[in-house]
Amino acid sequence: MKTHVTLGAALVLAVGSTAAWAQERTLRIATSVPQDHYLTVSIAEFADQVTERTGGDIAFEIYPAQSLVTDQQMDQAVASGIVDIGVGSASILAGTIPALNIFAVPFYFDTREKLDNSVSVGTPIRDTLDAEIRNVGLNAVFWIPYGAIAMVMRDDPVRTPDQMQGKKIRSFGATVSEFIESVGAAPVVTSGGEQFLALQRGLVDGGLTGWSSITGRRLYDVAQYVVTTDHMYETHFALMKQSTWESLSPEHQEVFREVGQDLEGKLLDEVFAVVDEVKAELDGKMEVVELTPEEKAAWKEATAPIARQFVEGADPVSVTVFEEAEKIQ
Repeated sequence: MKTHVTLGAALVLAVGSTAAWAQERTLRIATSVPQDHYLTVSIAEFADQVTERTGGDIAFEIYPAQSLVTDQQMDQAVASGIVDIGVGSASILAGTIPALNIFAVPFYFDTREKLDNSVSVGTPIRDTLDAEIRNVGLNAVFWIPYGAIAMVMRDDPVRTPDQMQGKKIRSFGATVSEFIESVGAAPVVTSGGEQFLALQRGLVDGGLTGWSSITGRRLYDVAQYVVTTDHMYETHFALMKQSTWESLSPEHQEVFREVGQDLEGKLLDEVFAVVDEVKAELDGKMEVVELTPEEKAAWKEATAPIARQFVEGADPVSVTVFEEAEKIQ
């Protein structure tokens, strides 16, 4: 990955060679995760390839680790022009587009086959959600697969839903919070960058997070267990303001699309492999609580009402994506 660090008010990773500063156009990218985190590495790979394929016409600066904006503010930062490309999650963007909560419906996207039929370009769910993102003035240049969500616990190796009663659990979205409430726990909405301190200080008993964040954010230093609920799929987006996207030449837009689509397939393969890699890295640092099929079934049963709640009083787009999700179960 061709990066270098410059000094300034925030940490800046300039993607491309030193000559990038002299190029026609430089776009600012913001992430909420550290420089070596999967998401920052992925968007940097995208940026490198775009710079190379545009012959250096477009270069990028990457601001990682919330140095420019937090994950909770990412979509607003893109819409306001603070950043040109923001790496934002479906669960947080769902505050603006409720239909994106579909990926948080428990166990609806827990196999590769289901994902291939929902997040791939040209599938009904993907096309519907891409159109809705454009309707709010944004453009998902490409989807960045993030993978299954597990649950870290400070002190208790919970295995069944009934053991969750009264616990405070880090959440990051509306339907995510419903999952927590459905098993008798209390959701505490916390940004990704704050979950380490929340666990360390005992503000929460545990938290829902992606596998790559367990190691990327060193959560093993403040939590003893990770429970393999793997109940939802999280995706992120490389978001641009629609007007910024339209300011690119058609040729450059095509490069963005091609690079993004090529990366999506590769990254979707990687998010399945990363779980085993993280588990291996956690050896000696954190106990992995592998749920049995019977225990996993208990979680599915306890959280099943969330699917019905998703469509009760939902907007038409949410109903549409739910109906499509039902077809692939």
